Amino acid sequence: MQEKQYIVEMENGGNVALYRLNNSNPIGLPLVIAHGTISNSEAVRGLGRYLTQLGFDCWLFEWGGHGQSTAFSKQQDFEYPAFNDLPAAIAKIIQVTGQQRVYYVSHSGGGHLALMYLARNPERQKKIAGLVTVGAQATDAALGLKYKARALVLWWVTNLFGRTPRVLVLVGTEGEPTRLLAQWSKWNLRQKWMGEDGFDYMNGLAKINIPALSLAGSNDNIAPVSGCRKVYEALGSADKTWLVCSISNNFSKDFTHGQLIYGKAAKYEIYPRIGEWLMKRNDRLKDST
Repeated sequence: MQEKQYIVEMENGGNVALYRLNNSNPIGLPLVIAHGTISNSEAVRGLGRYLTQLGFDCWLFEWGGHGQSTAFSKQQDFEYPAFNDLPAAIAKIIQVTGQQRVYYVSHSGGGHLALMYLARNPERQKKIAGLVTVGAQATDAALGLKYKARALVLWWVTNLFGRTPRVLVLVGTEGEPTRLLAQWSKWNLRQKWMGEDGFDYMNGLAKINIPALSLAGSNDNIAPVSGCRKVYEALGSADKTWLVCSISNNFSKDFTHGQLIYGKAAKYEIYPRIGEWLMKRNDRLKDST
């Protein structure tokens, strides 16, 4: 499998890295595949390879100082990459492929980018054909004393150093180079997904009406089922699908946050669910039938 890298420079500074996984005769619309926080494109490369083998045109998206991308500022939070990195990446993919829309597939914080972007800019849905979020939530990771203490430490250390050291969140593959996780901690501590200007992202999700697939891990304490469910229920989409990855739902295990995207269980149990959902909704496949 060949791969081509694109570095997209942004007007205000910083850049994003894109990796197009080779497919000489792709089916349907391009797929943007985004990693979460404290990680990079390697976290979603397995999913990208799986979907490429199905015939899709897959683009791995590194945002906000992860991997080969460069953050605009060490002071930035979730809102900068949502409103700058994401549209820059989509514009480049549309330019290169000649397509007018993309599907957006994401793990963890990568899902926040598209959800926040569309909540504030619902008219931009014409560029995104559908959303897949795996373990994405912003309100319920600090329920109970244990997890509230974890969120407070994360908020304090991130503000102190201006970044999140990898040693603090071992589930990832690299540190978070900006203050982004301080904002995420604040959302969860307050149980409100609010912008720095007071914009209510949860309420804004009602304006998102494109197809959506939401997956949650039943043993995920970073993106608990309850928080993921709130995001799912807030979406205005008529075509939306909810799936909890658990033994009770005939999965081999109760999935943790990392297990939703890494390892054999993800490859054989999670990836096929995503691929099947995309196949059923792929525009060009529908047009050809």
